[in-house]
Amino acid sequence: MNNDKQRIYSGDWKTLHPYTGSAPTDLYYITLANKVLAAIRPIEEALADDDYRKIDDSEQKELACILTAYFEDIISQTGIFQAFTRVYRRRFGKPLPFYTLDSDYTPGEINIEEVQFLIWHYHMQLNNLDVAYSPALDTFAAIAADVMALFEAEYETAPENEKLLHYFQLDEKEQHNLYALHSRFLWLCTQSYLFSNNGFLLEDQAESLADEAKEAGMEDQVPDMVNQLCNDFGFNQVTEFMRLTPPRWLAEVLGEESPLYASLMSMGHKYTGYYRYEGGDDQVTRFRHIASDRVLEVTNRSLVGLPRNMKDPSLILRTGFVEWNGQWWLSGQISSYEDSEDLIGQITGDDDEYNLFEPEEDLPDDEQQIILTDILATTEGEEGQPLDESDTAWQALLSDEIGEDFFIAQVQAGQIKGLCFYDDPNNLLLDNLRFVTEYVKR
Repeated sequence: MNNDKQRIYSGDWKTLHPYTGSAPTDLYYITLANKVLAAIRPIEEALADDDYRKIDDSEQKELACILTAYFEDIISQTGIFQAFTRVYRRRFGKPLPFYTLDSDYTPGEINIEEVQFLIWHYHMQLNNLDVAYSPALDTFAAIAADVMALFEAEYETAPENEKLLHYFQLDEKEQHNLYALHSRFLWLCTQSYLFSNNGFLLEDQAESLADEAKEAGMEDQVPDMVNQLCNDFGFNQVTEFMRLTPPRWLAEVLGEESPLYASLMSMGHKYTGYYRYEGGDDQVTRFRHIASDRVLEVTNRSLVGLPRNMKDPSLILRTGFVEWNGQWWLSGQISSYEDSEDLIGQITGDDDEYNLFEPEEDLPDDEQQIILTDILATTEGEEGQPLDESDTAWQALLSDEIGEDFFIAQVQAGQIKGLCFYDDPNNLLLDNLRFVTEYVKR
């Protein structure tokens, strides 16, 4: 085997960091990440090739970087994992799901339960939730124990990454700059160690969008379309943890004492669609959403640099607006099209466009019940394998057509039987049903 593939290098480490160039502490943490990798490897090599718990060499490197980035986060006091435990405690009355915490657990410091939780989280996201890994798997516990021993040996002398810490210390100007904030919370929820799988989801969406555009002969518009997709994702993506969006996670990382906390928590959904310019004054500019006829009064502070020809009532504009601090702001790409009956017909006939400002709702209970009944009655998988009630219960949990509250109600009513993690005799899933359901169905 090529020995280069068995080591972590600067490029691997930088994928989990927001800055260009290097930080003075990078060499230290890359060295530590390789020690973590060396601790993971023998545990993985002891597993049979067909063992569902086994991950390959590149995945071992990713996991080693993620666990080391957690250690760096705790040492540098950037507050990413502390935000998670704080929000989880607020919701569920304890800092972590799944594990019984004893007096050795210390908030804000490194903890073996947190390391094991991150190992579980990595495996779940790696397989797109297809495998119901138990958080208490012996391999996860073994990796966590060996990695924790490394971290404890380094804890008192490990250096703070001041460059990473500074990234979250916004100056007065940046605090009032929507684009500066967007870049922070988009990175946090797509590339940081806790949310890196969302970055892969975004990449997949961008690739699909580009393929569709090319098939439609719109290849020249791909860069603008991907730009808009990324901008929308930053505002609207519902993360796997407690259903918080990226702006709210940044608020929690900064903490309630931050002057930005309330501001970020106030940031709403971004509505990207087709609009017309409607006029305005020295404070706001009005845009009318064509399909719904809703008028938004947009602060002129967000329109600096807007091309003059965009303020032409005869043009159809495709752009997006987000409500922040009680005002509407334009954010992201803006494209213009000549007015035509065909385009207006397409816009007004599009259900998604017509219902742009309507909140998403679950299907009626009777329709969800039909779907659930069909899933639970399935006895054979796509590859012909037999399915038992634990398999179909997990498939029901994965179904996008079954809502969170309906699913939990049916579990509690006893209609959905056998819901559990693989190889878990302790009912960890049922004991953490709300958290896991939100994690899967976000």
